[in-house]
Amino acid sequence: MVGEKDVSTPLDSAEKSLIQSAADPVPTAIVREQLMRIVGSPGFVASARLCRFLTHIVNRTLDGNVDSLKEFSIAMEVFDRSAEYDPNIDAIVRVEARRLRGKLKAYYEEGQGKVDSVLIGLRPGSYIPVFRWLQTQPPGHREEMGTRLPTGRICVAVLPFVNMSPEPEQDYFCDGMSEEITNSLTRVSGLDVIARTSAFHFKGMNIDMREVGQRLGANLIIEGSVRKAGEQLRITAQAIETESGHHLWSETFRRELKDVFAIQEEIAQSIADLLRLHIPGVQGAAGRSATHLDAYTRYLRVRFLIHQQSPESLQTALNQLRGLTEAYPGYASAYSGLAAASGLLAQFGVVSGRDAYPQVKANAERGYSLDPESGDTCTVFGAFLAWFEHRWDEADKMFHRATQLQPSYAPAHMFRAMASLCRGDIKAAESGLRRSTELDPLSAADCARMAYLHYVKGDVSLAEEHLRQSFAFHRDFPEARFYEGLLHLKQQRYDAAIERLSPSASPLDIGLLAAALARTGNSVRASECVERLHDMAKRQYVTPLAEGLAAIGMEDFDRAIQCLDEAIEDKTNFVCLLAVEPFFQPVRSDRRFARLLKKLNLSR
Repeated sequence: MVGEKDVSTPLDSAEKSLIQSAADPVPTAIVREQLMRIVGSPGFVASARLCRFLTHIVNRTLDGNVDSLKEFSIAMEVFDRSAEYDPNIDAIVRVEARRLRGKLKAYYEEGQGKVDSVLIGLRPGSYIPVFRWLQTQPPGHREEMGTRLPTGRICVAVLPFVNMSPEPEQDYFCDGMSEEITNSLTRVSGLDVIARTSAFHFKGMNIDMREVGQRLGANLIIEGSVRKAGEQLRITAQAIETESGHHLWSETFRRELKDVFAIQEEIAQSIADLLRLHIPGVQGAAGRSATHLDAYTRYLRVRFLIHQQSPESLQTALNQLRGLTEAYPGYASAYSGLAAASGLLAQFGVVSGRDAYPQVKANAERGYSLDPESGDTCTVFGAFLAWFEHRWDEADKMFHRATQLQPSYAPAHMFRAMASLCRGDIKAAESGLRRSTELDPLSAADCARMAYLHYVKGDVSLAEEHLRQSFAFHRDFPEARFYEGLLHLKQQRYDAAIERLSPSASPLDIGLLAAALARTGNSVRASECVERLHDMAKRQYVTPLAEGLAAIGMEDFDRAIQCLDEAIEDKTNFVCLLAVEPFFQPVRSDRRFARLLKKLNLSR
């Protein structure tokens, strides 16, 4: 009956296998046997094209060559397309992938696959197959196993819930489900909760849960699936102890869409209750979810855009958020989202911080006033107070409030740490960043900021190590690239800085490149970089800090002070590090430098 837990109806075979996965990976030989069984079945034998497609992607995956499973290469190797193949014109791979998913679903649900012990599946949006053991008995509506949790502090990671819906575009809804459960669990004290950035690193990947646990530092994994058809939802969730791979808890829900908030809360609360039974230090209830379905659904789509963090996606998010606040003027998350998106655009140099300031201020304040019990609204408001108004004490109180409300909310720890660094409190900054990276261990941004901290401290080897980690997570992460350039200049490795920064079109990178060129004696190329900044400023916003960096390298200190002053007026984020940034050492003794610090409410 709709509105009750699913007590009697078993999961579909394909869905069951993706969520009720065994800990042990399926051996290669058994996968190949299962492949032969599938392609020889009545539903496949008549379709040579699909058999070829499935055989190709399975063999490539077993051979460890998943990087080749891209739309273009599949089109050439499976469907005999030429090198002129254009996926925007010819959608054969996507069309055949949909057909293959349908055939596999029918095989496991209606054909001879109903009694098979191994599943070969293909998730929407991916061409990499998954291989899982199938359980021989359907799960009950709720199971709690007798496996004991490890002693000590528990760290939980909520992986992206698998989209089992007919429409691949429902991914945003499944991602939202995982994020809301994560957000709820961050309110439970005595529990570490891995941040979204790191947990979502494994989206669409077929990887053993024990390895996931090792890479995240988590000893409990929550995974699940969502099947959304119209107004009906079917959600499964389970908890897996990563060291043994044993299942501790599982539950299945069949509800109407309007009950989604109750399901999210119940899943989070079930996990908290399970942990509380084993670990006395786990206290407090899991947090509450949103309450208005349409506003929530629209916000999930917007949050999906914000997480992409490109200028284009952020502009689109801003437009959608404005519509959301007009329709739901009391929806706090929409206002905090507006402030965050505008702040990120300013951080990326797409707009001036001074131009963005009125919107960021109004929206950050409005979001907090509507929901002061949210770690997110507190963090966004704190970030505004710190980087836009330089009200450091008030910002710190807001970050502290966020960490009290949601102890495992990684962004609150990160922003508080960076604000401490701006004020020269190295010890607090290091403590906060360590906590943030514990909760978000696969974040390129957190690794880059930890590298910057060690650069400020003068610990070159640790700075280099954290930069390598950042680039491992994001091959050319812009923030890490800029910090690496600063590190090279501090080491007087000017050629390395020039090589690293030359390909970049970022204004700050160009300014730093000019400084490196000037210090090698190449004043002509340094001046050309400054001219390039001037030309860019005719077409787009360019922060004065970029030319300020160049001026320091070119030893034009009067111009450098002037540019730094203008950058403060423009509310450029990085200039808030004026008190600790080693690159500014040549102008630190200038009496005008003290006045710049005073504008930022900072001291030497």
